[in-house]
Amino acid sequence: MVLITGLRKGEYGVLLSFLDGKPAGVMEFMPPSERKNLYRQQKVISEDDNFIFIEPVKCRVKYRNITKAGFLRIPSFVE
Repeated sequence: MVLITGLRKGEYGVLLSFLDGKPAGVMEFMPPSERKNLYRQQKVISEDDNFIFIEPVKCRVKYRNITKAGFLRIPSFVE
């Protein structure tokens, strides 16, 4: 279980964080129907040059492993 905490500007990607608040990486694989649902429900908190930060949304992802830097490798949306 992770949190979706932001939306990448320019090209598609959502910013992920672990439940303890540490960054988990960027997820690019999400079904179009779930992506539309996420964009409809987003509540913007702030933004910078690269991301729009939203109120955290819990989601379940699958991933290959955790990198040396502590990020999820190739995260994909499950539910």
